Amino acid sequence: MARTLVRYLSEYGIDTVFGIPGLYNMPLFEAIRESRLRVVTVRHEQGAAFMADGYARATGRPAAVVTLPGCGVLNAMTALSEAHADSSPVLLLSSQVPVEHIDHNDGLLHELTGQFAVVDAVMKHSERLYRGEDTTAVVRRALKALGRGRPRPVQIEIPLDIQDVEVSAPDLCGVTWQARAAAEPSAEDAGVLGEALAELSAAERPLIIAGGGVVAAGASAALTRVAERLGAPVLTTGMGVGVIPGDHPLACGVSWIASADITDLIAASDAVLAIGTRFNQGMTNGWNVPLPRTTLRVDIDPEEIERNIAVKYRVVGDAGVVLERVGAWLVDRSVDRRAQVEPRLAEAQRAYRAAQHARVGTTRPWFDALRAALPEDGIIAADMSLFWGDMLGSFPVRAPRRILFPWGMGTLGFGVPSAIGAKIGVRDRAVVSIAGDGAFQFTGSELGTAVQERLALPFIVANNNAYGMIKMQQLARYGHDVAVDLPAPDFTALATAYGARGVRVERPEDLAGELKAAFAADGPTVIEIPWGDTFAGRE
Repeated sequence: MARTLVRYLSEYGIDTVFGIPGLYNMPLFEAIRESRLRVVTVRHEQGAAFMADGYARATGRPAAVVTLPGCGVLNAMTALSEAHADSSPVLLLSSQVPVEHIDHNDGLLHELTGQFAVVDAVMKHSERLYRGEDTTAVVRRALKALGRGRPRPVQIEIPLDIQDVEVSAPDLCGVTWQARAAAEPSAEDAGVLGEALAELSAAERPLIIAGGGVVAAGASAALTRVAERLGAPVLTTGMGVGVIPGDHPLACGVSWIASADITDLIAASDAVLAIGTRFNQGMTNGWNVPLPRTTLRVDIDPEEIERNIAVKYRVVGDAGVVLERVGAWLVDRSVDRRAQVEPRLAEAQRAYRAAQHARVGTTRPWFDALRAALPEDGIIAADMSLFWGDMLGSFPVRAPRRILFPWGMGTLGFGVPSAIGAKIGVRDRAVVSIAGDGAFQFTGSELGTAVQERLALPFIVANNNAYGMIKMQQLARYGHDVAVDLPAPDFTALATAYGARGVRVERPEDLAGELKAAFAADGPTVIEIPWGDTFAGRE
């Protein structure tokens, strides 16, 4: 069935597979070798899943991950958990021991009792192939799940003995990523939408909160049109960064765990349209935001729409479909404030933007150099770090899918492999990885993958010889730190050892030139920034 499965992936629209071959997935890799699929050999399964996630976030299309049982799939779990938390479509092809040994604890190599249930915890949909003749039905259900509703990882678990079974291969009956259907609101929800819009359009100070659901729906233009007609500033979540151009007069910036406090901005509004957002802890100050009575929440996930914060109006549906309906409703009723924001709300918007920009501080010269060197359509794949955290709220982003960041789990090690996955997906665009020295050492071995793939990809390492964000928090809370200092390797020498370029940049004014050289190189470049003044004034 391995050849049939691989053919189905190609028909569906998947063209790239990340993984490592081994005893229990050799038939799969042999089928991939014979196909048009591109296979990227990684250094660690965690890197494979992060790369698939980065590929999906940058391109809007899913990639596949192939793992071994037991240790292999567990290695990938951290990255799959991040993809699950951030609603990223990744297809996991997890191999398994032969059917007769599954969950028997017989002592086979790589055997993990209960593997399916462990992995299913971070899957939107999981199925195991017990018989070759079920291949078409199982794959069809899995790929439909991958392309419908809220994007999240999907698993097909394939025992070794099933991979070698020859099966007939009918077509997928039009199941493709491009043909995925948008979720229309039910008749009941359509009625709720009408009631909510009557209140929303009558509000004096409407505010929009937009999340990753708008990105997934490709609805940035529709969102901007609605905001302009309502005269509503737009606050984005992390996954929604870029859904309205960062320099648009209605853009507020991003709300996340280390950004400015959104309380005053929310309090200044008298109506909120929240669309495609989870209302998670980080963006809501622990769910303590003073949402106005007139709040309409729109989400594609019927479970998510009931979670965390109670609101007056709830509509289940695709963000793009709902925004088009909202826009048409406003046009029909000639609601058009021509992007004019009510003065009190406009002042709160300005104050929030100013608070975000104030965080940049000593990082500003590096911020400016990065923006000067990065092409307008360039992509940043960043790890959790003080260096990038300072920039995050105010870095100019004019379109979605240009900032990749571990918003949901806050996973260290995301930046390096997600940048590789993104660059493989969009080779004609500039991609840059940003990580602290601690985060880089989580997954820096994937530099070997970037060398192997000859990716013109700069890896910025902001080196403060510590787990800097935790050190800052310890200093603030206790006046001292513990267990966070990291004597770092020579990152430029490490780059050279892998066959990459390695440079050290001491001054911000030299960064732009090194980045431009890295974008034009015939392989990756590690750019170390010795960032010794990280903690100055932070104690």
